Order: sequence, then C-alpha cells, then structure tokens
Amino acid sequence: MPRALTPELRAWLRVEPPRYGVLATIRGDGLPRLSVVWAKLLDDDTMLMNTRFDRAKARDVARDPRVSLCFEDGYQYVTLEGRATLRPDPDLADIDELRRHYSDDKDFSPQRGERVSVVLTIERVLVHLERLP
Repeated sequence: MPRALTPELRAWLRVEPPRYGVLATIRGDGLPRLSVVWAKLLDDDTMLMNTRFDRAKARDVARDPRVSLCFEDGYQYVTLEGRATLRPDPDLADIDELRRHYSDDKDFSPQRGERVSVVLTIERVLVHLERLP
C-alpha cells in the first residue's frame, strides 16, 4: 500500500552509515535495469543520485523518467517509486555531497567524464519494515 514519508521512514532512510540504494530504470527494450547507487534523501523529500552522463541509467532516465529506488536491511526494505529528472553537475557539487554522505575519503575523485544528477521525485512509498507501524 502506498505510504507517505513519515518521520520514522525519513530516519530509516537517513541511517548512519547510509545504506546503498538499488535504482531500477527502464531499458529501451522495456526490461528493467538495476544499478547500485549512492542516494541521499534531501529536505524536500526528493532523492539525490549522480552518475556519468554517458552511463546507461542516465540514458534510460532521459528516455523514460519512471524509476524505483530500493533500500534494504536484510528482509526489511523501503522502495520509493516516482519520476526522475536529470540535471547537470558541472562543478561536481552533487557528487561531492554524496561522497561526504558515504565516505570520509577526502581523496575521492569521481569517475572522469561529464556528470549528471538524478533527482527522484517520490510519488509512492512501499514499506516492508517490522519495526515501524
């Protein structure tokens, strides 16, 4: 059943250390494509991700913005569904924000190439958590 992002769900999504997300996009032939991603819940209840512009997931989102993003903790999981938009990240501010969220590595250098942020506007929340009401 669809749910809203409650304060408890926001806290679960913002746990430290952060969980990795699994992003599902739709390939050109209609089949799903799954990618493990860094993702961060922003204050406006959107999810921030980032990739190189030439990656398949960026091409998928440009063609069909419908995506799902799943976070798991064993058999417990939260899936966020909605539409994603692409925005250029020329100064690498978004990937650097994600790097700080996931790693203390100050020497991290993102993969070379033009980067783009993937911003998921959450339309539906699916929850399978035993600890939350």
